[in-house]
Amino acid sequence: MAQYQDAQRISFSKAEESRLRQMFNRWAASVEGYNRPTLGNELKIVEVWNAPLYRGVLKTQYDARTLNDTFERISGRTFANTTYFKESDINRWSLYPYPTVFTSHESTHPVSGTEHIVNCHTCGATGKVTCAKCGGKGTVKRAIQTKHTCPSCKGYRHISYTYTTSEFEQYKDYNDGGKLKGRYVNKQKTGTKTCPTCNGSGSITHTTYVDEPCKTCGATGKVTCSMCGGDKRIVSLWKLARKQYTRSVWDYRFPSLIGRSDAAKMVKLIDNSTPWRVVERIRIDKENYQAAGLSARPFVGGMLSALPSRIARPANTAICFHELEVCECEARIVKYEVDHQQFICMLVGAEWKLFTVTSPMSKSMDDLKTKVNRYCSARKFGKAWEVLQKVNKYPQAGSNEARMQEQLEERMVITSKLGANLAVMLCVVFLSPLLTVLYGDLQFLAPWSVRLIERFDVGTGGLMFLSLVLILYFGLRGRKSAMPKFSYRVASPLRRFGRGFVVGVGRFMLFAVAAIALTYIGIIPIAFKLFWIALTIVVMGIMFVAWIIQSIVGLFT
Repeated sequence: MAQYQDAQRISFSKAEESRLRQMFNRWAASVEGYNRPTLGNELKIVEVWNAPLYRGVLKTQYDARTLNDTFERISGRTFANTTYFKESDINRWSLYPYPTVFTSHESTHPVSGTEHIVNCHTCGATGKVTCAKCGGKGTVKRAIQTKHTCPSCKGYRHISYTYTTSEFEQYKDYNDGGKLKGRYVNKQKTGTKTCPTCNGSGSITHTTYVDEPCKTCGATGKVTCSMCGGDKRIVSLWKLARKQYTRSVWDYRFPSLIGRSDAAKMVKLIDNSTPWRVVERIRIDKENYQAAGLSARPFVGGMLSALPSRIARPANTAICFHELEVCECEARIVKYEVDHQQFICMLVGAEWKLFTVTSPMSKSMDDLKTKVNRYCSARKFGKAWEVLQKVNKYPQAGSNEARMQEQLEERMVITSKLGANLAVMLCVVFLSPLLTVLYGDLQFLAPWSVRLIERFDVGTGGLMFLSLVLILYFGLRGRKSAMPKFSYRVASPLRRFGRGFVVGVGRFMLFAVAAIALTYIGIIPIAFKLFWIALTIVVMGIMFVAWIIQSIVGLFT
């Protein structure tokens, strides 16, 4: 085929120029926040080039084949004479044909002529192996534990001990006129400590072991061999594992007028809707890729440099065939001028799909980013978020801008959450008298709930306390995902606080109705009783730990 063209300067007709201006007007008007909807009427066309795009893909089909020496049970089968015994005797590439179309598949095939019967190597041709449960003894030990009263503390968990302490005391020295003097005197004292023999349990455990027949092997010490199933002999054969797969290498060629960084952006914008036309398709069989002389062709030799000039072949893998496809896409490059600055756009396909490589919108976007940074420095996160929304509507906006908007919203939701929490707490304060009247005077309870309350001895205060705790817990919990977007997606902090307050009132009403309903049907009384039991256990545990600490401190003092 002919050499591919890079770029040729052409001229636009009046109709084409008018069409381009209309496309720019529609594009500028579609970007919300951009203040030049008639950009197409303002621009000046400087130069136009016919500069097609090229795409190359090299697809290779592989067939990996691995031989594995395996073993199987005989299961009553008979086999013909063995032809192959060693891996080197088997030609893995002649057993099955190579695929002729691209495919991805894995399979395993026994190699005919390699089957032969051998003695089982697992059991030594005995059909039995040592029992793993008893280790071949035929018996297993069973532990029997018995508890006895601790001989040291007699079951009281503590023992007495005597220790000497030095104490200061005063006395009158009559030899010195009855003056009051002081001295240190050693005194014997008695204390208690945790019994070291039983560690404070009051009892000691004795463990004895008795032999019992092994149930796995029936006390014989042997079990049937899992490899041969008791046949004493097995079938040895080779199996061929095949893995067929494809690998593709892609590359694009953009006109030299497009910079490298802009070309990388264009690759991301190109999709399946781009009208590619196949201009050359070459099929290369097996290992002949290097001998095909592709390096002399323009697309491999220089234009599509990412396509390899040599194909690597992994071990035990055959290359079945290659397919090299080169596609062309009609495109034009337009250099235009706005406000004495030059920019570039591309018109892709006969229907002209517009790609703005560089545009005046980039300058507007940079100005908005500067304003966002200024607002963030002044901690005006609402205004920064409002400007950043405009930035993210620009086609040039990326993941960094989207992530920054999310971070700003996480800050803004704090104000909304504060209003919601304040609303819940204020409503709880006003609800307390109502619950006292509802549970106490009006007895708004089901008949079975009244019986539960009488049986558990739960008062009105307990019901009201647990109801308010549940309302506060469910009303105040939750992260950003728990707040509706309308409550924090406004620039004004006061409005965010007010909307959050409304959300808090709504949540309080929902959870208050749920708490009253749970009290009516008797769930709250049961929960309060369980809460009281758990609290008692915790307090007793704390007291027990405090007592242990006090005992340890007394032991070392």
